[in-house]
Amino acid sequence: MHGWMGRILHVDLNDAGITEIPTQPYAEKYLGGRGIASRLYWESVTPQTRAFDPENHLIFMTGPLVATGAQAATRMSVVGKSPMVYPSGYCYGNIGGFFGAELKEAGYDGIVITGRSPEPVYLYINNDKVELRDASSLWGNGTYRVEEMLQEIHGEKARFLTTGVAGENLIRSAIIFGSHQSTATGGFGAVMGSKKLKAIVVKGTGKPSVADTDKLRELNRYTIKICQRVHLAIPPMITATQHGHLLEVIGKGGCDRCGIICIRNLYRYGQRLEGYRRCQAMEYYLPWRYGLEDEPVDTLFDAPTLANDYSIGTFELQNIIDWLYDCYQAGVLTDKETGLPLSKIGTREFLEKLLHSIAYREGFGGILAEGLVRAGEKVSSRAREMFVHSIAPIGQYEQAPPRAIVAHALIYPMEPRVHQPLIHEISFVNAAWSINRMQPGSTNITTKVFHDVARAFWGSESAGDLSSYEGKALAAQKIQNRTYIKDSLGLCDFAWPITYSFATPDHVGDPDLEAKLFAAVTGVDAGEIPACAERVANVQRAIMVREGRRVPEDDFPPEYNFTEPLGSGARGGQVMVPGPGDEAVDATGNVLDRDKFSAMLRGYYRLRGWDEETGLPRADTLNKLGLEDLQSSFQTQG
Repeated sequence: MHGWMGRILHVDLNDAGITEIPTQPYAEKYLGGRGIASRLYWESVTPQTRAFDPENHLIFMTGPLVATGAQAATRMSVVGKSPMVYPSGYCYGNIGGFFGAELKEAGYDGIVITGRSPEPVYLYINNDKVELRDASSLWGNGTYRVEEMLQEIHGEKARFLTTGVAGENLIRSAIIFGSHQSTATGGFGAVMGSKKLKAIVVKGTGKPSVADTDKLRELNRYTIKICQRVHLAIPPMITATQHGHLLEVIGKGGCDRCGIICIRNLYRYGQRLEGYRRCQAMEYYLPWRYGLEDEPVDTLFDAPTLANDYSIGTFELQNIIDWLYDCYQAGVLTDKETGLPLSKIGTREFLEKLLHSIAYREGFGGILAEGLVRAGEKVSSRAREMFVHSIAPIGQYEQAPPRAIVAHALIYPMEPRVHQPLIHEISFVNAAWSINRMQPGSTNITTKVFHDVARAFWGSESAGDLSSYEGKALAAQKIQNRTYIKDSLGLCDFAWPITYSFATPDHVGDPDLEAKLFAAVTGVDAGEIPACAERVANVQRAIMVREGRRVPEDDFPPEYNFTEPLGSGARGGQVMVPGPGDEAVDATGNVLDRDKFSAMLRGYYRLRGWDEETGLPRADTLNKLGLEDLQSSFQTQG
């Protein structure tokens, strides 16, 4: 097999058993990454299994492009039952940096972790040498100290994954933290903690074979050439609040063998503090948002690393902090009631106290440790009424609101979590269009180019009119499928897909480039890729239905989208989006039309080969995809 290594490790922590699963039968249908991991989950994790049960599977899976030198092929999917999903259920995360490539170089496409160790352990992989080692000295330490300790034992070139005190204490939002400040959300750090698995360390000296190395080199040169786009290196919240001057990009992000310009880099803060900022949100704690313009820039600089060290997810932290601030301002919560210095929100003192109280489940931090959605069950009705629409079990809604970008009305509800890559595809092009609209000629992405991108990537020119319902069912399907492929091949969302380009004559990117890379690396006909994406979509549907998803009811976005007009944008102004022809349309004040959405949803079902009334996959669709074994799940639902 070119691209794949052919082996998946299976580690049973109950008895320290280590076996292997062959990759090929899964790769033929699901490529790798999220596709294979989701299929393994379907086969092994029952609906009755809870997130912190030993029977839950924690599945790490790379893709066939990882470690081959393909540009930005650095990602590894993480799949299991998530403690953050409400109620807990199937979910996925994604992690970059270096670990996935090193795992393949050690000879493995992925790792499946089952059971629970009686004592803290870490998994050590050195090519064919695989063993569980005592982690009692690592337990209780933050992620950065664990990194130091592991490098003292295994050398600086060893790659690792770990979780901090939050993971050990089963904080639902705990992340997995890895080499080069890479992270995976979804609460999987807490799943590691529940299994007493403190870390995974890998060292490898091999590499996957490539079917056509000359073609791969040619495609890599082409990728770097056309991957010239708006450099979104300064996070949008910092830019929108007029504080972008505090950050300066001084170096590239530097993940494994990636030469593409990234939105996460080496930064200088305030002209004196320097450091990498990777996957965790850089802008979750902005002192000036809470009225503290004079807070030292050190607080902004250290906020992501403080969260990383405890291994607490920053999207969740931002939801929590904003809610606490609103409650404090409204007199709903007090310092005394929470044991937190709410009057000092925006300071380093407050952040350190909050992180510690959550990670160790102290006082009110114990309530917040369950996640803000679950905390709503334990706080007063007045405090619960302060929840804003952006609060989600994982991530944040409304970053690219369906009332402005209609296709997102389908994309958000179809997933078990808010998944940034799905909403980035339209949003990144829309950002380039918006910049050009404010400063004509600055990006070349005119409304015409936006429509050309829509035709090439989303199936029709009408998909480029973001305010209409026409063409949006097909656009949603195409965006989902491309994301499933991207997550399965191991490609980074910050680079892929290349939807627009400053270096092409028409400024449109290449919708077939991922398939070309796949064929060059594996030697497999890329014509099979669309079917693989459909299989991933149907397996995910089967899992979610089996675990209690109600269809079609749960395929609708939250009710407020149909009843409450969309508010102003981040800068307080209009929310402008590309419309028909050369028009720019003001989406401010929009609500979704229920009848038009329902028709769009039925169109989406039809494109998927799902029953238009029930939203369940038809038997002929499953048979065509070779997924006959999924039918029992849908028959039970029906």
